[in-house]
Amino acid sequence: MRVNVTFRHTDHSDELREYAENRLKKLKKYSDGPMVVNVVLSVEKFRNIAEVVVTGDGIRAAAKEEQDDMKAAIDLLSDKIERQLRKFRGKIRSKRGAQGQEGTAEGPGQEVDESFQVIRVEKMDSKPMSPDEAVDQLTILGRSFLVFRNAQTNEINVLYWRKDGTLGLIEP
Repeated sequence: MRVNVTFRHTDHSDELREYAENRLKKLKKYSDGPMVVNVVLSVEKFRNIAEVVVTGDGIRAAAKEEQDDMKAAIDLLSDKIERQLRKFRGKIRSKRGAQGQEGTAEGPGQEVDESFQVIRVEKMDSKPMSPDEAVDQLTILGRSFLVFRNAQTNEINVLYWRKDGTLGLIEP
């Protein structure tokens, strides 16, 4: 990261240059690649004006502050530009996350919660049977649900025990 400090209508001050560089060095964490920070410190009558333009790695942000004290203007300026870069980085991350999910096996528009993981995979043959046969199979197997192919409609159905003790049937 390169910080360029320019003075307009005022004398060159190493103290202010170092202060501005130190305050703006923390912006490096918002960019992975090279970044150029151009700072212009100027004085017009009684106003101290600090301007900054940050470019690089697809980023372009600018801010301007005007205060009675130059150090106060630099402080406010660095806070303002940091907020802009944080917001920009958040937008980029959310866009990258959305694009990354579209190419997965889940398909576009489906969100995946990565806090859950598959522990066991069980292969089942979905032989055609009537819902009455599926009820018998569910009670014999002693499971909480059964996936089967309906013999009448040739569709995949799910038979499950409800919380109230009755059976539920899900048909597509």
